[in-house]
Amino acid sequence: MRTSILILSCLFACGAAGAKDDGVPTGKLPADTAPLHYALHLTIDPRRDRFDGEARIRVRLAKASDHVWLHAQQMDIRAVRATDAAGAAVEAKAVTHGDTGVLEVRFAHRLPAQEVELAFDYDAPFNGQLEGVYKVKVGDDAYAVTQMEPVSARLAFPGFDEPRFKVPFDLALTVPVQDVAVANTRPVREEKSADAKWKTIAYATTPPLPTYLVAFAVGPWDVAEAAPIPPNAVRKNALPLRAIGPRGSKDKLAWALEVAPAIVKFYEDYTAQPYPFDKLDLLGAPDFSAGAMENAGLIIYRDAYLLTDAQSAADHYRSVFNIEAHEIAHQWYGDLVTVPWWDDIWLNEAYATWGQAKATSALRPEYHADLEALESRLYAMANDSLLSTRKIRQPILGRGDIETAFDSITYQKGAAVLAMFETWVGDERFRKGMRAYLARRAFGSGSSDDLIETLAEASGKGETFAKAMRSFLDQPGVPLVRSELACEAGKATLTLAQSRYLPYQVMSKDAPRWGVPVCARFGHGGGSDTQCFLLEQAEQRFDVAGACPDWYLPNADARGYYRFDLAAADLARLGGAVATLSAPEQLVYADAIDSGFRRGSVAAGTLLDAMPALAAAQMPQVATALLRRYEWIREHVADASTRPALDAWVTRLYAPRLARLGWHRKDGEPGTDTALRTRIAEFLAMVVRDPGTRAELATQGRAALGLDTGSKPDLSRADADLRVTALKVTVQDGGQAAFDAAQAAFEASRDTTERYALLAALGATRDPALGERARDYGLGAAVQIGEMGRLYEAQADEPENRAALWQWLTRHFEAYRKRLPPFAQAWLPKTFAPGRCSAAEADEMSAFLAPRVKELIGGDRGLGQTLEGIRQCGALREHVDRKALAEWVAGHAAK
Repeated sequence: MRTSILILSCLFACGAAGAKDDGVPTGKLPADTAPLHYALHLTIDPRRDRFDGEARIRVRLAKASDHVWLHAQQMDIRAVRATDAAGAAVEAKAVTHGDTGVLEVRFAHRLPAQEVELAFDYDAPFNGQLEGVYKVKVGDDAYAVTQMEPVSARLAFPGFDEPRFKVPFDLALTVPVQDVAVANTRPVREEKSADAKWKTIAYATTPPLPTYLVAFAVGPWDVAEAAPIPPNAVRKNALPLRAIGPRGSKDKLAWALEVAPAIVKFYEDYTAQPYPFDKLDLLGAPDFSAGAMENAGLIIYRDAYLLTDAQSAADHYRSVFNIEAHEIAHQWYGDLVTVPWWDDIWLNEAYATWGQAKATSALRPEYHADLEALESRLYAMANDSLLSTRKIRQPILGRGDIETAFDSITYQKGAAVLAMFETWVGDERFRKGMRAYLARRAFGSGSSDDLIETLAEASGKGETFAKAMRSFLDQPGVPLVRSELACEAGKATLTLAQSRYLPYQVMSKDAPRWGVPVCARFGHGGGSDTQCFLLEQAEQRFDVAGACPDWYLPNADARGYYRFDLAAADLARLGGAVATLSAPEQLVYADAIDSGFRRGSVAAGTLLDAMPALAAAQMPQVATALLRRYEWIREHVADASTRPALDAWVTRLYAPRLARLGWHRKDGEPGTDTALRTRIAEFLAMVVRDPGTRAELATQGRAALGLDTGSKPDLSRADADLRVTALKVTVQDGGQAAFDAAQAAFEASRDTTERYALLAALGATRDPALGERARDYGLGAAVQIGEMGRLYEAQADEPENRAALWQWLTRHFEAYRKRLPPFAQAWLPKTFAPGRCSAAEADEMSAFLAPRVKELIGGDRGLGQTLEGIRQCGALREHVDRKALAEWVAGHAAK
């Protein structure tokens, strides 16, 4: 019987198990049936189109039943067998129910409550959208890789594909004898077939896992084995450590192996829990749907995020470290303790993001993880400023809700909330609570309520802590804290008021209240001190200890997840003390100006006046803090009469800094210099289009492509940190010859990082004919699915391309949509939104995409947020005073 099962959004309805009129579950599977153990045997040859599987599942029936519900998708179930607790065979058959995505196993008669075994014999295709079990071709090599999160294990084997079902797995793989096969656990047995063409590898039984953490990979992998990580006070046994990559990549795995032991030790020390699995494998796949996936014991990365060599950008080394710190953190936060349902996925991702920053700060302080985390938090705040934003703990009503839950609200906002409450209660108490949470629920599940209860207990603040934390988890939005300092008779009081931060002309009927831990820094002469207050009401007044301060900052150490708005006199005093603030505090000061501009209360000239002092900062995040808003003013407010002078002004501000930094990374230079060079060069070349900057970069890009010498392309001829921008400039200025050279280099390269850079260069062309070639090329077989975004995002970044890109999408929507992995479909509208900044442009996008949004997983949310952002942009553009900007340009920019 051929079983082809599809998924509908209703399959994932939140709450208790529901059912249609015919009894088919429309939500969670019924609670009276649960798996106890899986035994899987898959035969996989990546050179073929399909794979074979045998799955045996031991199941507990909590009450008498004549059927079992579970999941399977797009597989041919050739046979199903059932065996009761006494070992007797029970006649059974597999029944599908249209396109519900649920598989029913019906028994010939009603079985009493007991344990039964279900056995399936099936085959299935390798998936074409980087989920379940899929394959990747690299030249003549073929690889099979898995990606089960969130709901794709059902593409690999029949099962109970929900995170609450957490049980052991036994896995065996039969693969071509020449291939390498890896899985969650270490191999315990290997046998060759009689003809010596196949081998079967049995792996150790896993600890309890949900289906989405099961992983394996087959292919001609290179394997680099490091010395085992030694035992320590927490872990008794040495931990095997390996890195794995596509054929020919072995030498590029060294950095990942070098940094892993310290990261593992950091988390073991922090959690007081040993690494939970029997090995740690880090595998880089040639194509992968996400950046990386925290599968237990076998972390799978997009290979570009794992491989490094002497030609890698400094930022790339930092990124590999950060991603590794994030995914290894998941081995505790998400794998050791798993969420019971997707509404709590923030517990996994926010904790890994928060843990990553802690590990990076401790182990690589030169990476300035606090500033990286803060930039990410400010990005999340932009999303959280939409009326259509979601809660951290959002009810899951459909598959689209699951896919779109992996966003900046879950990751960056969730991590920021954790960091804020950690600061409020103190590091040691917070750590005590985290250790208790993991210890109590090890190899099981934990919910938000479980975590809050444990942290509240450890905090010493009890229900006050719980109430405040829930206020950030269970309602959307960014708090705006308005503050005003009053001094009388040498005594200071601070009046704090809260509301929801909303951009210009955005109105809401809601009046949310948060429990906001506000920590303020008060300046006294050459020093300062910090005091914390809990703002729970709409407005409260607090006494400030000590003498009246000279200035104050309402977000000490930039640890709070809120924006602030100061009384005019207070803001002026703070502006005079900016140089005395820490870099993170300078960044939230810049955000206060930027967010005030977006709220309509800060003039464009005031924002531009703040740029010179920030531009001189050492930290690249601070020095470039207002460049995105400058770019917005340049594009949407300035015109042909003011833009040249404005560009000349900003070039005078930043070009001398770039000249001092030079055009190549110097041996031993601080990472901050490298990052600042990269940021300024990209801004001057791509936004302002400064001829001098572009000429320097074009020299590097032409050398990299061999355009002037007739030599083969060698991207190492360009500075590693400026390579992407240099190639973009070269293709833009070099016409068809440069475009053809970049395309040929892309097709010849097997290095994913190089391919990304070359695709971005192809996408950046501003030539109409070459732009059409680039857009069509992105749908071809030469471009892997996970690479497509580099091309189309580069297209959308260039104003000259946007109209043609939109028209192209209207003609190729279906072909483009079909190539997108499920997690990327929701954000299709956002890819094609840059530059749109009016109600009319929002209406145009809506007219085309709204009738098609049902074809995109999560598309309703992605389109809704994109349209709201476009309309917000348009309202602000109409509000900004163009005459005042022209007067500012005349008085400042021309000097």
